[in-house]
Amino acid sequence: MYNYIIVDDEPLIREGTLKKLEPLSSQICCVGEADNGIQAIELIKELHPSLVILDMEMPVMDGTQLLTYLSENYPTLQLIVISGYKNFDYIKHAISAKVIDYILKPFTDEQIQETVLEAISRLQESESIDAKIRLSEEQREMAYYEHDIQLLQNLILGYAVAENSLSSQQLSFIRQARHIFLAVVYSASQLDAFSPGQHLAELGFLDFSLYLSHPTNTQLAFFILCPPRDAALPAQTFFVKFAEEIISYFNTYNATTYWGLSSPCPSLEQLHTAYEEACTALNSMPVTDAGSHYYSRTAGSVTDIREITWTKKDEFLYRLEAGMTEDVYRLLLELQEYYSSIDGLSLADIKYHYHQLTDECLLILKQYLNQSTPSQSMQNIVQEMFSPAELHHYYKRFFGNLSEMLRPQSVYAVDDTIERMKIYTQRNFQKNLTVEFLSSLFYMNSSYLSHLFKKQTGQKYAQYLNSVRIQKAKELLASSDRKLYQIAKAVGYDNSKYFFRVFKKWEGMTPEQYRALKKS
Repeated sequence: MYNYIIVDDEPLIREGTLKKLEPLSSQICCVGEADNGIQAIELIKELHPSLVILDMEMPVMDGTQLLTYLSENYPTLQLIVISGYKNFDYIKHAISAKVIDYILKPFTDEQIQETVLEAISRLQESESIDAKIRLSEEQREMAYYEHDIQLLQNLILGYAVAENSLSSQQLSFIRQARHIFLAVVYSASQLDAFSPGQHLAELGFLDFSLYLSHPTNTQLAFFILCPPRDAALPAQTFFVKFAEEIISYFNTYNATTYWGLSSPCPSLEQLHTAYEEACTALNSMPVTDAGSHYYSRTAGSVTDIREITWTKKDEFLYRLEAGMTEDVYRLLLELQEYYSSIDGLSLADIKYHYHQLTDECLLILKQYLNQSTPSQSMQNIVQEMFSPAELHHYYKRFFGNLSEMLRPQSVYAVDDTIERMKIYTQRNFQKNLTVEFLSSLFYMNSSYLSHLFKKQTGQKYAQYLNSVRIQKAKELLASSDRKLYQIAKAVGYDNSKYFFRVFKKWEGMTPEQYRALKKS
């Protein structure tokens, strides 16, 4: 039985990690938890664990400082890093400290369990990899090959590596290549199930091509192609023909695949650039595309993102903040149908629009939690999604969870409709608010809502809206040097002259006079 400690300043993350590792309780046991690096060092001195699972972002002593200390003072201690950021400096520290793996939050049960099992395996094996590869030429080549495969995966995905030279003889064609092409392949099915590597061998393509599975995503894979120097076709054409050949192979299994093709990269160091280029090509696919196809982009070309105007956005944000989860799901279904109705819409356009919605929702969440919510892990996940259905499913879960989280503490959790109407106005005065729109939010007849508002407040809704806007304008006039037309825009008046008239009517003076009065 081996022991480990968890070092993370977020109790929920520690609790979640413990739950994910419960299936391994017969092999490894948690003996302590720490909030920061200082506490972790004290625990290590006291408990002598075999494994440490640590975060990088922590108070007092963060992960980079802790890794440096542990690598110097406990060189045999097994280390696993979990982080919400794919930060180059963090990964560099992790590499230098010889950590087992650098796992991005949120991670799956399988990811953490496999990594811990790897740590257990390393603990059980007393000999190093250097000792293993000396046993025989065959074992050495196998070790080199496995190392090179992991190196190529890391280079493609942009993880920092200590060195980037290949050692195995089997992959010598990549070292000697004049052109290196990368294809990123997506399928709704698990690609490894179709044994693409074996098919390459049957075709005799192993001398110039390599199939690589994605380390964590079973629906993504990579093909590296190095066209032979004596090929009859130009290198780019050879790459396209190669892709068409493998697409045909997948089609025999009724497996629809989408391919993003890179332009040639001059060296292994450029593989991540090729990966980003291939992903950009995949993101350019039309959302209505239902058959296997390949997409390519010219290196350095600019992708124009199409702005999507969704008329139900304000209603969606209100329903989410009010914790009306079923209505949120209904609106998301309408959004999905709306996407399908727009001709020529690409996957990149949908991702960008979802990203915009997410940012607005996180701004709402920040008002309740009084802190920013990091979304880097979320962006990493979405980056590797190349199916509209997969995106819709992911965001339905995300927005649904946000809605459920906000429901008990929502400012709209009051029974009185007019009170909710006033709260909404105070929080959204800069928008184009009408009784008709508000009546749709509250599922009421607009005439009746207008009558009810005047009866309860003694003024028409338009008067109340103007009073809120003028009050906000007065605050801006007194506290900032912004130009008058900017202030008018900020409080909901597109027409500056109309703003001046309303302001003078309410305050008996112009905005300039009010500002001068306040400054004097």
